[in-house]
Amino acid sequence: MSTSLHRLAAAACACLLAGSAGATVVAGNTRYGLFDGSEGTRSFNVTYHGSILDLNLIVDLAKCDDPPIGVQGGACRGLGMAYEDEFSLALMAPDGTTVDLVRAYDTYARGNSGAGRVRLVFDDEALDAAGPQLAAGSFRPAAALSAFDGMDVYGRWTLLIQDFFPGDPLEFFSARLDVETDPPAPVPEPASLGLLGLGLLGMLSARRSA
Repeated sequence: MSTSLHRLAAAACACLLAGSAGATVVAGNTRYGLFDGSEGTRSFNVTYHGSILDLNLIVDLAKCDDPPIGVQGGACRGLGMAYEDEFSLALMAPDGTTVDLVRAYDTYARGNSGAGRVRLVFDDEALDAAGPQLAAGSFRPAAALSAFDGMDVYGRWTLLIQDFFPGDPLEFFSARLDVETDPPAPVPEPASLGLLGLGLLGMLSARRSA
């Protein structure tokens, strides 16, 4: 029993100390959208102030020939070409600074019947650039996300989405903004974590003295 308590106490203390180390601000958007010869946006609201050290964006999407795969879909259902080159993505900071993630008719080639639902991690430090075929993985975006370095992360960030020609829709499933800042993001409920750690350590001391 004392071994289990000791492990719990150590875990609680580790979580508490994590608040003083580098951390990641996470803001997400899970509102499904279908863009077929159309454009739209998805926003991320960051409520914490801090200077950006590193920023990555994770996007879950699909580009398939009709029909759409839908919210629960995975593989493409249409048999025609997906025209993976006919869409663009860009991230806009609260101050209006915009970075291209995917450039239409440039980042991706036309492709074949489509990769289906994929998760793209846009990261300046990724080994490979995005393209020429749409596939899941970690990739460098069309322009450097380091353009946001040094900015205050606080505010409303916007993902700009555009599909340029109907018949092979771009489907958006979710996206997540991961940002390392200085000072680091606050750990949720640090007082509660501290009380938990102290309480468990107190229980250990009481057992040892009994």
